[in-house]
Amino acid sequence: MKELLQKLISPEMRMKAIAVFGTVIICVVLLGVQTHRRIIQSCEVTQSQIGEGWKAAGFQVVEHTIQQKENFWKVAKEYGVDIDTIVGANPELKKLSAVKGQTIRVPNQKGVIHRTGEREDWQTIAELYRVPLGKITSMNNLKPKHNLTSGLELFIPGAKPSQISEEMTALFSLRGIFGSPLPGRITSGMGMRKHPVGGFRGKHTGVDLAAKEGTSIAAAAAGTVVQTGEGDYIGKFVIILHRDSYTTIYGHCSQILTAPGKTVKKGQIIAKSGQTGRVTGPHLHFEIRKNGVPQNPLKYLW
Repeated sequence: MKELLQKLISPEMRMKAIAVFGTVIICVVLLGVQTHRRIIQSCEVTQSQIGEGWKAAGFQVVEHTIQQKENFWKVAKEYGVDIDTIVGANPELKKLSAVKGQTIRVPNQKGVIHRTGEREDWQTIAELYRVPLGKITSMNNLKPKHNLTSGLELFIPGAKPSQISEEMTALFSLRGIFGSPLPGRITSGMGMRKHPVGGFRGKHTGVDLAAKEGTSIAAAAAGTVVQTGEGDYIGKFVIILHRDSYTTIYGHCSQILTAPGKTVKKGQIIAKSGQTGRVTGPHLHFEIRKNGVPQNPLKYLW
């Protein structure tokens, strides 16, 4: 039978059959590649798709122009977020002092905006920010199967900034040493100014935090109380010595709730806010010093 078929089918016919069979194989392979490519493309994420998720979650980012006497903390409070959110949405920031006319992006929820890089996957992002993967994908209208492309903006709810400038990274290294003594907003920063009561021009060696009379004041870090007392300008005050030659000063208090020689823990209540000394209203004057030299508290407290 084999010999009969060889006689009936000429060499030319056999060559044509082989060519046709080869073409069929190639077409099948190409079809498979195209199908695979379509599957991959269908899983690729677009910014508009993410935007739909943001809209459903009531999330938006607005552009805010800094006005006279505004700072980043005041803007953050206005939008119901925190300073970390401002930094996380503006990776180009190199300092924490706002400038009139400066435009920044402000999300309306606490968290950060992450910009995807090459070959970045969901698990890496979740581990970077220590936020559950499901929380990230849900917020951004996505699923773990979706492929991330470079240049996308994702919102990571409740996260702390990671994509920041070298200058901001240096500032971040000081965070965590001290906690805020109370939740008041900053009304006056460190630097040269005209004293609101005395009228003289001089250096303000700390920051003023707005607080109602009687607000609890906490120790910014663990340490030992070295002095309490009352001065003409600073009013009733507490000074605490901390590790690494740091000291903190708490002024204009209405009540002192500790005494020299007492060891205090970070967050322990040491006084109540007030308006003793030379002030125009109740607030806390707070200083951080290292080896006796005043440091800018904004480098430590955001």
